[in-house]
Amino acid sequence: MAKPPEPIEDVIPSATWVVDAEVMEVLATGPQPPKVDAKPGATSTGQKTASQTVKLKVKRVLHGEKVEELVVEKPEAQYALRAGNHGPFLIDATKTILGRYGPDSYSWERIEKALASKP
Repeated sequence: MAKPPEPIEDVIPSATWVVDAEVMEVLATGPQPPKVDAKPGATSTGQKTASQTVKLKVKRVLHGEKVEELVVEKPEAQYALRAGNHGPFLIDATKTILGRYGPDSYSWERIEKALASKP
């Protein structure tokens, strides 16, 4: 079984930017991580995909400095990005995407509520 996303309350304090954005281009892809053997009875191998450098076109900024585009890093994770992926991206000061599953991790409602309570 796949792990659920980290609680938004744990991720939002590290977010320098929270943006509504679309992946315009995958600029680079790192080496594929070593294959993980699935445990007996598991429904997912937990296999991570390679890191990626992607260019985002920002539609709106909910938190952080206003920008029109960002080049960011997607760390090794259990998802891969491709041109056209869109949604909320939480990005830290090193321009790394936060969250175990990228733009599919959190709903806008949860993000806006967490931002409203961010110190």
